[in-house]
Amino acid sequence: MASEPILEGMFQEWNDLNKQAQESLGQFDFSKIKEIRKKQKKLEDSIFNVLKDNAPDNIKKILPEVGEMEVGFESEGNIFYFVMYDPEDEDDENPKLIAITLDANKKVDMIKDFEIE
Repeated sequence: MASEPILEGMFQEWNDLNKQAQESLGQFDFSKIKEIRKKQKKLEDSIFNVLKDNAPDNIKKILPEVGEMEVGFESEGNIFYFVMYDPEDEDDENPKLIAITLDANKKVDMIKDFEIE
């Protein structure tokens, strides 16, 4: 039986790749950015699968596919964010965001009216 992936390591690897992508963007090295984003996408998919496996039913019901959400990472709290439009929001002109979060202990939460800083 394969050992379960360690989220903290996956979070750190994603964050390191994100820093590399930012450096490459500053150097206009778009081929390297594409390569880095491919690696990040694999990590995002793996992290999303852990989130789906540990999410309560009310969150599972509203989750779109991983590619339909923006992702982010807060290194201080070691929390991975999946940001999406709130499916309960009826205001098409200014839709609200929600964030589904996953921490290194596999705790899943939802932040309503999420604002990107």
